[in-house]
Parts: sequence; structure tokens; C-alpha cells
Amino acid sequence: MKIKTHSARDLGRLCLVSLAVLTLVSCGGGGGSAGTASGGNLSGGSSGGTSTGTGSGTSSGSTASNATVSTGQLGVAMVTSAGAETNSLSGGQTGTVKATFKSAAGAALSNAVVKFTASDSSLVDFTPASGSALTDANGVAVINVKPRDFSSAGALTITASASTGSVSGSATTNIAVGAAPLSVGALAFSPAPSGSLAAFSTATLSIPVTSNGQPVDKVSGLTVTSLCVGDGTATIVIGSLSNGIQSATYTNNGCLRGTDTITAAIGTSSKTITLPVSSANIGAIQFVGSNLTGTSMVLKGSGGLGRLEAAQLTYKVVDQNNNPLAGVDVNFRATTTTGGLTVQPVKGTTDASGVVRTTVSSGTIPTPVRVIAEASRNNLTLSGLSDALTITTGFPIQKNMSLSPDAYNFEGWGFDNEIAKVTVLLADQYGNPVSDGTTVNFVTEGGAIGSSAQGACNTTNGGCTVQLRSQDFRPANGRVTVLAYVQGLEDFVDANGDGQYSCTSFVGPDGVVPPVYRPLVDTCVSGGESFTDQGDPFLDTGVATWDPADVTSPSSLDGNYDVARGDQPFPYGHTAFTPNGDGKWGLNYIRRSIEMVFSGSNATLIRQVCNGTAVDNKSCRDWTSSDGNPMVLNGVAGASCSNQPLVFRLTDLHNNPLPAGTTVSSADGDKIGPLTIFPSVVPSINAIGGSYHQMVIKTDAGCASGGFTLKVKTPKGMETGFAFRSN
Repeated sequence: MKIKTHSARDLGRLCLVSLAVLTLVSCGGGGGSAGTASGGNLSGGSSGGTSTGTGSGTSSGSTASNATVSTGQLGVAMVTSAGAETNSLSGGQTGTVKATFKSAAGAALSNAVVKFTASDSSLVDFTPASGSALTDANGVAVINVKPRDFSSAGALTITASASTGSVSGSATTNIAVGAAPLSVGALAFSPAPSGSLAAFSTATLSIPVTSNGQPVDKVSGLTVTSLCVGDGTATIVIGSLSNGIQSATYTNNGCLRGTDTITAAIGTSSKTITLPVSSANIGAIQFVGSNLTGTSMVLKGSGGLGRLEAAQLTYKVVDQNNNPLAGVDVNFRATTTTGGLTVQPVKGTTDASGVVRTTVSSGTIPTPVRVIAEASRNNLTLSGLSDALTITTGFPIQKNMSLSPDAYNFEGWGFDNEIAKVTVLLADQYGNPVSDGTTVNFVTEGGAIGSSAQGACNTTNGGCTVQLRSQDFRPANGRVTVLAYVQGLEDFVDANGDGQYSCTSFVGPDGVVPPVYRPLVDTCVSGGESFTDQGDPFLDTGVATWDPADVTSPSSLDGNYDVARGDQPFPYGHTAFTPNGDGKWGLNYIRRSIEMVFSGSNATLIRQVCNGTAVDNKSCRDWTSSDGNPMVLNGVAGASCSNQPLVFRLTDLHNNPLPAGTTVSSADGDKIGPLTIFPSVVPSINAIGGSYHQMVIKTDAGCASGGFTLKVKTPKGMETGFAFRSN
């Protein structure tokens, strides 16, 4: 390093030369002169003046005590490890900044504090971090400088300031900082795995990083990835950096590739390494669920209208840590194939979420079933079982359809908005309730049935209920027919027990004979099982005229279609009513009818003469005038009196039963009175002729004459009284 200096004597000579132009004061203690250094070396200012510039030193004028501060010689430069002067750094390089401090006379100044500063501290760091050092016996102070990181780039000025005793000085040097490329060395595992890396095991990866061939102590821009990481079946986590070796932890999360390729890269520098990996073992095959609402499917051929003949089953395959396993082949089989039950597909492969699906389709015979999912990996086989499913309930069949009200006779003749609840029950050929949501339609020729939304109901657990409401129109005889109808199967005899109608000679809807008979699809030409052919359903409004006094028939319905009296075929849209069937087994409108009574509220009592103990329309007849006064009870008073039976029937104005729930009781008894009345309440009936009641009239102890009143009270509170007296 060359150091150019100017002594105080030289400066004095320069000042004398200038006296020709300037006064002495300009060089004296009250003023100052500037000194200028050439290159990177220092020139000192005159005593009592100030000097600035690259490599300049300073001195001040006399103090109050007449002490002086002399200017020393200070030189600064950056050198390489070989001692060569340089003005640039890059990447991981470290430079040495050397400052030499001498007196004006050229003597080395030792033990002086030299402070180094950078004009841009974001580019470089000093070692030591304080940026200060002491001069040695040769007046030399040394400090190390290096770029703050490998991407740092720019230019800056390093300033050295020194002082000791009465001597001080400062100097600068300019350097350039350039970003240096980092290089990745050969990758290695430490320690190297023995064989394939098992699923959920880890391995430590060592990544050498250098700059200009030197190990780095800071790394930026490093990326480490692998094929399995891209698949989502492995992870790499960057660890610590030591002696230029960057560590990373590789975790095999069940990679399916067998061998993974790992790549570490910084910029354009990259290295790869391969690692054998093992896939994860199957931890479990979980049944997720099905697309069924509940667990039931209908019998084969009975689907539609919300009824499912097949169910899609979903399974999930997970490893021992409950993580989803993709790419696993799963086999499926059912615990039974009764009735032709099938599972398709019989093999599937899990997706990225570990999910796989299959479909189970019902057969023709009710049965419980589960579907087994089975898979193998790494010589380990596991299976999973679906929830229990039920193959049950087909179409409703005529023989298993039922229709009934909560009361056949309700007080609807004289009152509007009285309600009777009508319930329909449906089952298939096995007696299983039909699927929920089966729609049943209702019609009637009197009152109103159903709701404002629909004159129908949808089944739950094989049944549903509608309301029959009293209002006009009211048929003249007070009797109203309710017809319920629904698509279902005609009755047949399952002779071979296969759960469906069978046929030996058949043809498809396209005129081609299929390989197997398909009930409800193909037409049976011959060789079919026996069945009951049904014609069209119709609303039977009853006989045109009937004798109210005739109590031998329980109903006015005759079962014959007669359009003249208001009978109507259903469903609407028929061009003509067909009383007979079409000669083919299949779907039809199965139906049931009941006759309801809009009962009047005023009671009529008709006394009965009975033979035997039975009390009904077959063993009893109505009282006639030849039998005497019906309100007089013979034999309960006078000589040889005894308890006497009393039998009667109660009707409304149409010879129909009084409303269900009407009570029958006695009142105002005198000497004689009835024992228990049976029944004491009018039951739910629709028989022509009303209800039959009986009692025993108890005599007075002295056989005295007396009487009592029979009181009849309807649910609406309408009362009718009948006074009886003894002979």
C-alpha cells in the first residue's frame, strides 16, 4: 500500500509563498487553509486550520491554554486475503479493511482507536460489529467487511477515523458490492436410509451451498421439492444451516411412486437425488354412507316416484394415521344374492380423497343385506362392512289394501265442517308396508275430502289419512261413498316363490322376445301365473232407491256401475268404463270404497221383537201395532211381575245410525227402571237401520206400576227423550 503524506513544514512553505498575494492573517490562527490529497492518500491541514478531502487530516487553532492538536497521517484501503488491494466484494467474500495511522513526522501511532463506518449499512457488515479496532505497533488497525447477504449489490464509501492523544485523522475508500451466485453441491441423506423409506418415516437431507467455492453462512432463494411432494404424499421441511450445509427433513406420507426424485435448486444451480419409498399400509376401510333416505330399497321392478331399487354406497380407505389413501383397488361383494340382488361394479379404485363407490341393486325377494369392501396392500388385507340395508316393500297389491274411518257415522247432516278421518293402509305382496311417499287419491260424491293442497295423501310407514268434511252436496239418503285408489299390482299367486309374477312365453314392448321375462315391462303371452284381472275403478254412489225400512242390507252400495245414477269411473279421462280387465297381469288402479253416513241429530226409536238371545237385524224384527203400544212394558207390574227385557234400535231421519258417540241413558225413574243399557253409546257403524240396544227393566219390590225416560244425546248436544211405563 502506498501512502502519500504532507508534513507541517511543507504546509508552512506553501503559506509563505502565498504572502505575495494574501496577508499573513490568511495563513494564521484566525483563519484556515485547505489541503488536498491526491488518489486515496491523506494530506494534512496546517496547524490552526481545517483540511477536508479524501484521505484528509485536520488540526485546530490554538486553544485558550495555547495547546495545539497536530494532524496525523491516515491511510485506508481494502485488501484480499493475499494482501492485494481491491475495491470490490461479492457474495460470500470477506474483505479486510486496513488503516495505517502515523504522525506528521511519519512515526507509527500505536494503540489508537480507529472507527470504521459505511455510507450504506444495508450493504455490508463489519466484524467486529462495533466497527472499531486499535492500531498495532506499526500503526495498523484491521477490520473485516463482507456483504450483508449474497443478493446485496451497490457501491459505498468506507470512512476510517482515528485519534490518539493530540493527533487525529480520517480517510475514505470507495468499494463496490456485487451479488454473487450460490451453488448447490451433491445432495446426500444423513444417515442414508436402509432400504425403502417406510410410510410416515423421515430422512434428513444434506444440501451443500457455496459461493465462489466457499461455504456460505446464509442462504436465500433455495427451493427443495420432489415428485411425491407434488403428489401430496410427501413433505420437505427446511432446517438449519451449518458450515455451508443446509439441512432438510423429508417425510414419506405414503408415496405410491416406489422411488421419489428430490431436487434442490438456487437460481440456475440444482442437484437431484433419488429415494426409495414405501406406500402406506391400509389402516381401515370406512363405510361413509349411501344415497338412501333411511336404509330401505324397494323390490326390483318397484322403483319410481321416489322409490329406489338401487343404492350407491360410499367407502373411504385410510392409512393407519387416518389419512386418505388414493389409488387403492377395492373389491366389493354382497352378503347375499337372494332374489337376484347384485353389486356393480365389483371393483373400484380410490380417488385422491381415498373415496370409492359401488352400487347395490335389489332383487325380487325381501332380505337384509350388507356389502363388503375389501382391499390389499403390502401383503395386508382389510375389509369394511356397509350398514345393514333392507330390500323390502314393492308395489302395493290389491289384496293388502285397507280403507277405514275413525267413525263411519258422524253428525254431518245438520252441521257443516264436521270431520271424519279416513285412513288408507297399503302393503306389498309380502305384507311389508309400501315405501313412504306413495300417493293415494280420494274422491267422494258428497261433502269434501282431502285438503286444499290436494285430494290425496302420501304414505308414511304404509299409511296416510285424509279428512272427510260435512258440507253440501249431501245425498238425499245421507250416505256418502269414499273411493281411494292408487297404482298397484293385481293379485297373483306366486307359485314358484321367486317374489314376482312369472311367465314362460312373453314378448317385449318392441315386439322382440327378451332373454328373460321382465314383469311390468314385457307382455305375458301364455304360461303366466294365475292372477285376478281387474277392471276400471269407479265411484259407486249406491242404489237409485232403497227402502228405509229395509234393514236386511248393511249398505246401499250395489257394486254395479250405473252412469245414470252418478257412478263415475276413475281416474278421469277414460273414454269408456271397462268393467272387466284387459286379460293381462300388471299395474292397475287398485282401490277400496267405504260408505260413510252424514247422521242426523234427532233420534228415532223402534222397539224390537227378538227370537233368541241375539240382538241384530236377523234375529229381531220391528215392533208392529199388533204387538201393542211400544211404550208400554208388560209384565213388570201387577200380579206375578218380573224383570222384562227391552230391545230397540235407534236411527236418524234416514234410517241411518245416529252419530257415533251418541249416549243412551235412563232418567226420571219411578218404581221401575232399566238396569245396564248395552251398548250405552252408539258405535261407529254405517248399517242401514241404525244401532241395536238392549236392557232389562227391573220391577218394583211390590210390583207397583211406574215408568222412566230413555234419553238419547248426540255429540253436538242434541237430546231426544222416550217415556216408557209399565202396564
